[in-house]
Amino acid sequence: MRKLHRVLGILMLIPLLLWAFTGAIFLFKPGYALAYGQLSLKLYPIDNTFHFNGSKKWSQIRLMRTILGNHLLVLEADQWKHLDPATLKARGKPSPDEVQALVADALAGLSGRYGTISWVEGTTAITDTNVAITLDWDTLSLQQKGPATLLIDTLYRIHYLQWFRSPALNEALGMMGLVFLVALSLLGISLLIRSKEYEST
Repeated sequence: MRKLHRVLGILMLIPLLLWAFTGAIFLFKPGYALAYGQLSLKLYPIDNTFHFNGSKKWSQIRLMRTILGNHLLVLEADQWKHLDPATLKARGKPSPDEVQALVADALAGLSGRYGTISWVEGTTAITDTNVAITLDWDTLSLQQKGPATLLIDTLYRIHYLQWFRSPALNEALGMMGLVFLVALSLLGISLLIRSKEYEST
């Protein structure tokens, strides 16, 4: 029983040390502000008056103005659509120049944190600090991901035993870890009880 307890202890040593290390990082959250900081498009006062009859299918509407002009966002069947408020027609996907203009406007005054745009690929702008800022055209929202985000995401996968690309393997590893941990605890309790009984005799 002692030999089995020792073997299980050795097998669980690395996962437990990784769990403690990553848990300490999640507790103090160093670098979280940079990794998950909220970045929003810069909005301007609406300078035009629009008259339109809203569709009964719209559950929400948002009228906004960015550096590219006016935008109408409508929520229809739980899906946002991006329309031209003057014509109520769908606005096509933005060009790389339009994506760059929107993201650059949002980054104004934040170059020390995010850097400056190096190039645009699709609806994603990449800065010289390797931060990828992706524009969701249908909701006019931004999502940023950089080295700090990738590092923290990796630590989360390590902490929760998501070590493989296969979900099945990750689930098997998690179950095995739980079984080993319970077995290690039960063996430890059993050895403690036996030790107390031996001392009493």
